[in-house]
Amino acid sequence: MPPSPHSNAIAFRQGQIDALARTLYASPALYPAEMRHCFALRTLQRTWDQYREDRAIVTGASVIGAECAAERDAFLTLLASRLPDPRHDLAGPIARVRQTAIRPLAAETAATATIVDESRAELEAVRLVAASPNLPAEPVARVLAIVRSLRRSADAHGDPLSATARSPCWAVNLLAVVEPALFGLSTHPLPFPGLVRRRLFRADREPDTDRDDVVELLLEALHETLCDIARVPRAAAAFGEALPGLRVNSRLLAAWLLLFAFRSLTPAQLARALPCTKAGAVKLLRRLAEHQFATTPQTFEPYLCRLGISVHF
Repeated sequence: MPPSPHSNAIAFRQGQIDALARTLYASPALYPAEMRHCFALRTLQRTWDQYREDRAIVTGASVIGAECAAERDAFLTLLASRLPDPRHDLAGPIARVRQTAIRPLAAETAATATIVDESRAELEAVRLVAASPNLPAEPVARVLAIVRSLRRSADAHGDPLSATARSPCWAVNLLAVVEPALFGLSTHPLPFPGLVRRRLFRADREPDTDRDDVVELLLEALHETLCDIARVPRAAAAFGEALPGLRVNSRLLAAWLLLFAFRSLTPAQLARALPCTKAGAVKLLRRLAEHQFATTPQTFEPYLCRLGISVHF
C-alpha cells in the first residue's frame, strides 16, 4: 500500500529538520552558543504561550513578565523536571528566565509548590503512556493513540466539552518539547511546542476529524521549529550587517538576541538578564531602537522587537 499524502508531507518536514539539525544547528561555527541560547529562549516563550492556552491562563503573555509568577515558575519547574540531561539546551535558558523575571513573592512561591505538587504525577503518567512500547511508530497514529489513551471519560455531567478542561494536553505539549523522540518526531533533541490542542480530548469527536487535526498540528509544529532554527542566524546576520566592527566586549549583540528571543524587554529585565546596570540597559535598548531593531516605547512600556524575519520552506 502506498504511503498516504499526510505521511509524505510529515516525512518531508522531518527530513528538512534532520538536514538543518545536522548541517546548521549542530555546527559550532554556523550556530555558536549564543545562537543556540537564543533559540532555546524563543522555545521557552513559544512553550509558555502554549502552556497558557492549555491551562486557560489568560494573563502573563511574556514568560519573563511580572504577571502569573506562580504559574510561570511552576511551568519552569515542571519543564526542568523532565529534562533528560542536566546539560540539555533548555537548562541554561530556564535559569536565564528565572534570573530575568522579578523574584516571586512568598505567597507566589507557595502557590508554585502547590501547582507543581498537583501536576507532577499527571506529567509522569502522561510520559508513561507516551513511552509505551505498544504504540505505533508512525507519528500521526502514535499521537492519536496517546490522545485517545488519555481521554479520561466521555464527559462530566452530560457536557462533552468538560473533558477538554480536564485534559492533560499541557503535559503532552511539555513532553514534546523536552522528549520529542517519544512522539516519533525527531532523533535530534529539538522542541516541538503545540503538538496537540485541548479540543482533541473532547469525547464527541469523529475519528476522521481527530486524524485531520493531528496531521495539521504535527505539520505546524514541525514547520515552526524548522523556521525558528533558521530565524536566529538570520537575526544575528542582520545585526552584523547593521552594526559591523563592534568591540569584542560589546553587549549589544547579547541584548539584541535577548530582545529577539523574548519579543519585548524593559530596561530592568535586560539589566537582570545580562546582568548590567539599569542605565546601561537603557543605553543598549536605545541604540537598538536607533538602528530599527526595537521600537521606542511610551512611558513605562517595554521595548518591542521590531525586526521580523521571514522564512519560507
